[in-house]
Amino acid sequence: MNDTTMDHQIHQTMSLKMTSSSYETVYSEQNEEEYGGEDEYSYASSAGEDEDYEEEEDNDEDYSSSNTDYKITNDFKQHFVAIGVAIIAALVTHMHINGGYMTWREEMRKDWEILMKRFGGNKNENTIVSNNAAAAPYAAPSMNYIPTHQRKMASEKAMEGYIKENHQYARRSGGHERAQEYRRTDGLSFCPVAHLITSPAAAATAVDDSTSTSSNNLEDVEFLLALDPSVRVLHSYYLADALGVESSMVYEDPAAEFLGSYGSDVILKDIDLLSGDEPTFDQVKHVLESHLPSSLVDNEHACLLHQYALNKATGRSIRGTTKVYIRPHVSTFYRSKFPSHSVAAFGKPAAKVGPAPLSFTGFATKFVNLSTQPVKLYWDAGRISSGPREGQMHTVLIGTVQSMESIGTASHPGHQFFVATTYDKDNVLDRYTATADEQVWYYDPLEDLSLEKRAEEMDKMTKDKKWTAKQRFGREAWMVNQSFSRDYLVKTRMIWLANFPQPYHDGSNTALEKVSNHMWPAEYIGQVHTFDTNHLYFTDLPQELESLTKQDYEPDMESQRLSAMEQFQSTSLKGETDNDNNKSMSLNVKVVSCAPRVVEVKKFLSPVEVQHLINLASGETGNVPMELSRVSASPNGGKRMRGDAMAEVRSSKGGWIHREQDVVVDTIFRRVADLLNIDERLMRDHYTPEDLLGDVELPPTHDRVVEAMQLLRYDPGDGYTAHHDFTFPSVGSRYQPRRFASVLLYLTGEGDVVENGVRSKSSGINDDKALEGGETTFPRAITTENHDGIKIKPQSGKAVMFYNVLPDGNMDDLSQHAGEKVEKGVKYLANIFIWDPIIN
Repeated sequence: MNDTTMDHQIHQTMSLKMTSSSYETVYSEQNEEEYGGEDEYSYASSAGEDEDYEEEEDNDEDYSSSNTDYKITNDFKQHFVAIGVAIIAALVTHMHINGGYMTWREEMRKDWEILMKRFGGNKNENTIVSNNAAAAPYAAPSMNYIPTHQRKMASEKAMEGYIKENHQYARRSGGHERAQEYRRTDGLSFCPVAHLITSPAAAATAVDDSTSTSSNNLEDVEFLLALDPSVRVLHSYYLADALGVESSMVYEDPAAEFLGSYGSDVILKDIDLLSGDEPTFDQVKHVLESHLPSSLVDNEHACLLHQYALNKATGRSIRGTTKVYIRPHVSTFYRSKFPSHSVAAFGKPAAKVGPAPLSFTGFATKFVNLSTQPVKLYWDAGRISSGPREGQMHTVLIGTVQSMESIGTASHPGHQFFVATTYDKDNVLDRYTATADEQVWYYDPLEDLSLEKRAEEMDKMTKDKKWTAKQRFGREAWMVNQSFSRDYLVKTRMIWLANFPQPYHDGSNTALEKVSNHMWPAEYIGQVHTFDTNHLYFTDLPQELESLTKQDYEPDMESQRLSAMEQFQSTSLKGETDNDNNKSMSLNVKVVSCAPRVVEVKKFLSPVEVQHLINLASGETGNVPMELSRVSASPNGGKRMRGDAMAEVRSSKGGWIHREQDVVVDTIFRRVADLLNIDERLMRDHYTPEDLLGDVELPPTHDRVVEAMQLLRYDPGDGYTAHHDFTFPSVGSRYQPRRFASVLLYLTGEGDVVENGVRSKSSGINDDKALEGGETTFPRAITTENHDGIKIKPQSGKAVMFYNVLPDGNMDDLSQHAGEKVEKGVKYLANIFIWDPIIN
């Protein structure tokens, strides 16, 4: 039966009273019976969009109970016994092949005409409907009906036009280059070399790089993942990368009907239709190309699905590779101190000097909530030993953790934590003890069930609507992450704190470097690099400093402003005229620690720039409100520490200033961009061109990769205990945004005095006001002799930068750092946090 005959028979035997919205309701009701939800594996894309899951369940019930009125004609009733079974079978097949939507040929033709009219795609109807069954290299007779944009867009131009018009999808079309090109799945490989070879010449030069090591100490690691649910999860990540949208949009945007054909289940079901016990790679890739434009089909994605096609009958694991960071031995951190350690003596390897034992034993911890309801995480500090609250339990709220989200905090061996319901702290759900070997905890109400019972319970929960499709997908994504973390630990001997997968920083000029920030090599302590900047020192200030506007960053206005500022700038800190003709200056970057990766740049700021920032922060001439600094465990946690608990961790006053504060602050941001070796335009708010989105503008955090500058003032007794700057993004976020690097700008140094808002060196008379203490420490830095890590003394104008992530995308646990208490005087500091690839 061809599609025309089937449409004609169904039209003659039954009449459906159905609007465009009601046939979507029918589809949802049918899928809820079979798959357990609107779209089985949709999930929240970011913790910043936390939802009330109890309300979602109620809404789902209302939605699924909506009544669709079917009018069945008398003619259909009379012939029900004779042809009912055949018609229903044909109808179900027709629905599945059309991406799950009950649509008619004429309705789809109208939809196509509207799209072509709006976006100017190919108006040849042959691009919509094809009856050429021979074109498919696999046996699936029902596939000879290729629907319109719900199956595959009639043209790439039409799909791209749709994405550009809708602001939800604009991250692909608008925004900075890194956001446009970023692919979370870059760095994953599921292909044997043969699948990537396109010509005999390529085959002759193909090299297996399975043992390759990059300049960033990256090595290949093979990982094994359970077929179920890994294929569904990774498949969704590849789809999101291909379409340039958040993963949740692949499954649940009703406004984008064509996305229904890209859904994870639809493609996997088509692969299930492939004939034979061992479908070929080309057959699987053809299925992908029947859903996606060929330009968006990734070979590695096709290889993943090919493994699925070959292994689904036996349930064998999925095999893949990626690169992980192998931390070098500490003996390599000293080029002149231990030259003999890299040389064999008498034919035997030389003995290596080991790392010094550390007195600090802290580390990062991460808590994952796999329940369907939010929970609260508490630190249990035990009973109070003295004072008015003697004998009472001392507990500190770390934060509220939404369903299928995570939260992090710094801890020490032996620390006790517990999770409780949000409405009653005494209703304890589980307890955890921090150890260096177990830094990631999962609260899982199904943990005690066997794998079979757990799967049954998850299916039952879906059927009974006790959780949403988003939540189920989130749980499965965490299971994949947990599985990969085991292989990571075996290979690297480090805990995986990030969310799998992550693109890596291989240190070479490859495609990955287009979407990954530069990392300065830190091969040995004392290693020196140099970078050039044409954003010279301010040695004098204009009489008026005004805030910059969007128009000030337009090319002509920007060029005029930069030229006008040259009279106030110099390559010399003192404004000497010898080098005034130079339009750039070179600054040295010195490695002070290899693990973690920490560098410093002396004379990064001029005295005039330092004083300008102090003026803004001191309250004497500035207008930046300085308030008590806050502590937050994670952006996914809705609560922050308060009162005494916060004061024990951090005591300082801080305020925030944006790059647009004035030309001096803007220049400092530009110089920081040069230090990071990134385009300074990534530190701006990008406004999407009107030809893409009309009057719709993206929120600034979708583009800018830098936070506002944080100004800090530490008075005597103020400090900040050891902590990490990184945060944990939502497991489902396509971009996996995180703080990539932190830049500390010291405004006052040891011996400096700040009186009436003016910085000066101690004259001997005012020694009691000269700065003492306030060092920045990295207590877990690996050295051969320092048991306390490394300590960096404050020095006015100096910049210190460290990376919060490792080259393989994992969080660097060793980046834990502290601000020592100020003993005397006042310490001024500015922080700039750089994100990759966008801000959360």
